[in-house]
Amino acid sequence: MRLVILAFLLLCAVAVNAQHLTYFDWQKESFRDIRLIPRYEGRQKNADMKASDSAFVAQTLAVIPSRREASDHLVDLGLAELAKGDMKSAMFRFNQAWLVEPDNADINRGFGAFFVALDRNTEAAKFYRDGLEADSTNIRMMVDLATVFLAEYYTNKNEQHEKADQFLSVAKAMFERAWTKDRTNAEVAFKLSVCNLRKGQCAEAWKFHDLCKALGGGSMSESYVEELKQKCVPPTH
Repeated sequence: MRLVILAFLLLCAVAVNAQHLTYFDWQKESFRDIRLIPRYEGRQKNADMKASDSAFVAQTLAVIPSRREASDHLVDLGLAELAKGDMKSAMFRFNQAWLVEPDNADINRGFGAFFVALDRNTEAAKFYRDGLEADSTNIRMMVDLATVFLAEYYTNKNEQHEKADQFLSVAKAMFERAWTKDRTNAEVAFKLSVCNLRKGQCAEAWKFHDLCKALGGGSMSESYVEELKQKCVPPTH
């Protein structure tokens, strides 16, 4: 019931149409609306804005008294909005999460995901690093940052081979670090399989393929499995 009340408060706090943004769109929109700037950085709020922020925080904590739980919930809502393509609402939620609990490292996952959606991996990586500086044990943040590095490998692999290999090595190391902390994460197992395949390490690629499959498959696609079979002879068990 309390989450229903919070959802109502959020609808009252801001009403926008779902909108996907390009980076250029975001630059224009954020110039006019500081709520689209992560943590409102570099912009001053007037008295009415500050009063509105205080009222929102008070109303939110009246529904979910724990600042961390309320902030986490707002981050989750923002990620859900982002998955639907409503980038404005997503950033509003992430900033609201920051208002409720500025020290919540997971807010950086939201900011990072927002810039991934804008195809701005450098900016995304900055926020993921900020999050890991605040919470070095955050496995989800490790995976997010490693995924950005893996994406950069694909971006550079055709024209800048050395740079691409560096990104791949860093991504693999971060996925391995996440795996040591959580050996039940199917996504990490899948991406370790991918990293090892790209490095030509077939035995390890199949090892993590099998582990991912045992954990439910995660996001492993049939096309990836076919590629793995073509490039690496399946092991005999």
